[in-house]
Amino acid sequence: MAHDEAGWPPHPGTWLDRVADLPLVIILPRMSGELKALEYHKGTQHPNGALLDFRHRYFPGMRPSLYKEYFGLPSVALPVGAAVDEPPALSVIGGFSNEAGVPDLQALARILHYSAGITKTIRGYPFRAAACTGALYHIELYVVSGEIAGLEAGVYHCDPKHSQLHKLREGDYRAELADAAGGHEAVRHAPLTIAYTDVYWRNAVKYQARAYRHSFWDAGTILANTLAMASSLRIAATLIMGFVDTEVARLLGIDPMEELPLALVPIGAEAAPAQRTAPQLGEVQVDWEPKTSGRRAFPVIPRIHQETSLADPDSVHAWLQASVSDGASQSREAPGVPLHSPAAATLPTVSLERAILRRGSSRAFKRDPITQEQLATLLDRSIRPIRTDYPRKASLASPYLIANAVEGLEPGVYRVGERDGEPRLSLQVIRLGEFRAQAAHMALDQDLAGDAAVNVYFMSDLGQVLASYGERGYRLAQMEAAIMAGWGYLAAYALGIGATGLTFFDEAVEDFLGASVDGLKVMFLLAVGVPAIERA
Repeated sequence: MAHDEAGWPPHPGTWLDRVADLPLVIILPRMSGELKALEYHKGTQHPNGALLDFRHRYFPGMRPSLYKEYFGLPSVALPVGAAVDEPPALSVIGGFSNEAGVPDLQALARILHYSAGITKTIRGYPFRAAACTGALYHIELYVVSGEIAGLEAGVYHCDPKHSQLHKLREGDYRAELADAAGGHEAVRHAPLTIAYTDVYWRNAVKYQARAYRHSFWDAGTILANTLAMASSLRIAATLIMGFVDTEVARLLGIDPMEELPLALVPIGAEAAPAQRTAPQLGEVQVDWEPKTSGRRAFPVIPRIHQETSLADPDSVHAWLQASVSDGASQSREAPGVPLHSPAAATLPTVSLERAILRRGSSRAFKRDPITQEQLATLLDRSIRPIRTDYPRKASLASPYLIANAVEGLEPGVYRVGERDGEPRLSLQVIRLGEFRAQAAHMALDQDLAGDAAVNVYFMSDLGQVLASYGERGYRLAQMEAAIMAGWGYLAAYALGIGATGLTFFDEAVEDFLGASVDGLKVMFLLAVGVPAIERA
């Protein structure tokens, strides 16, 4: 299925609706001892991963609630307003601002809305700013803020359904959050930080244990929007992946066995550092009850999340210091086909907000070609360095391509050339030929991949990443690939073409690309092409 096509539209009013209220029980193989990242990754491969139940079936009536709603809490409306003509999308996608600045409530509202808000409704069904597997929208956003213009200091949950923030805690808890992040200066000094979590069982109801991959796929595409929006608004942002998971969960008032903290993004710079002025951290008392318990149904997911967690601030410090900066695949200097990104003056000038409003995972592609300039621009925006808390001098994801229809480029399999560990705009030939049928088959026999002009596979040397970053490195590899793919999504729609994320037969992709020889694992597949009829 396409990234956010699966199960659309819902089918209300049938007997299947009652299934959503039944306990979910998934029978999985018994496992003992630790669950390592590579074991999880192999166990959730298509087809027949050992952690997947081939008997499991999903029906639209099993769709859980798409919203986490609180009742009886103070709320603050998010004043989004109409889209504005900010800098061209292609000038900010993949960029990071170094300008000092403190966002106000309106800037925060725009960032939240164009990251995870509802941007369109089609036949009564709401679609959001970023793509999501199965359109199940399981990623939640929270804000830990000092006092900014229009917003009191507090801990808030973002409610996209009503475009508002619910106040979970009153007071400035930025110091507590900074402690959980190992004292990171960006968190300590930022006016506010956005936290990203996953109510994983809302996705696992369809995708079983593989949904932990989707935790990062779907958070990553949202983060791509967040980082691009911050860049567009000229506000600093940093991806924080090192933190004490249980402390972040406690601060947000969530059960870490039911809802998983994934990432933090401090927004803004040079605010007064956080002071311990908030009340002592207690339990969040809220009226919130999920429709079903994921803990009973999908125990593998909280288990692998625990295995990749950090226990205390000292562990965060140790992890950051032990991490090395050579976690990418080795540089490949073989001669390649150069790609030339066109001059900025010749690129489309659509703003980022309008590109996000235009975005919707493509349901069908024509077999028309895209231009080399479009491909070069999309890759250039996708493979930019990400500003992170962990040491990173090299990309953790390497793009490979199956080019089906690119003007002036022979059909075939390519990998993006590398120099000093970072991808560059040249394509190294792996093999030439017409591979539409193979592309479709490897994407679980979906025609979209065969009809696409280009399929971009983001590959990671998991063995090397885990050696460099420990078990938590699995989160980094998945997240970086998803952010890069998310930037590719945005670039495609800014260029006037289309894109969609697709799932895949893991080993078939790796063997066909020749990546298995290098020990690379496929993290994300982005299909790009000329859209046929867009429904969203």
